Amino acid sequence: MRSGGRILVVFAALVGLVACGTGAQATETPSCDTGLRFVTNVTDAAMGLRVMSVEAVNCGAEPLQLNGYPQVKLFGEEREPLDVEILDGSGGIASLEGFDDAPQPITVQPGERAKSAFVWRNTHASADPPQVGKHVDMAAAPGGAWQPLVATTPQGRILVDLGSTGRLGVRAWYRQ
Repeated sequence: MRSGGRILVVFAALVGLVACGTGAQATETPSCDTGLRFVTNVTDAAMGLRVMSVEAVNCGAEPLQLNGYPQVKLFGEEREPLDVEILDGSGGIASLEGFDDAPQPITVQPGERAKSAFVWRNTHASADPPQVGKHVDMAAAPGGAWQPLVATTPQGRILVDLGSTGRLGVRAWYRQ
């Protein structure tokens, strides 16, 4: 093999290691310093409508009581706050089964999960640049501790592409 071929093989191997390392980091289990963590792994998208599943994982030793809506703050790439109206339920964005159900008290035992979801439309009808959320901070309830929502997808990233709508609906905590 000529030396140029060896360099190409070494380069390809290094690219493979870097790509695998990035994927491994994205799928690692998020920290659970507070006994609760927020994760997302699925965003469904169809014809401009987006729905992102969100889970609260009780990784502590005590049962967790939830009743109501998660508290949500949305930030851009550089963690700058976005001007977004956070709505309880669908806020008229779309009609989705269960999204506007009234909150019910639930108990999440250690190791269990509660679910929520975000809904928005990716519509852009403005000369201003579209709003794109890359970071989400959440609290389980008003007055709760804020912490980041962690994407557990292979891409390891969050994308809330609001366009110019400026509205995000949040489903109340629920169990299936």
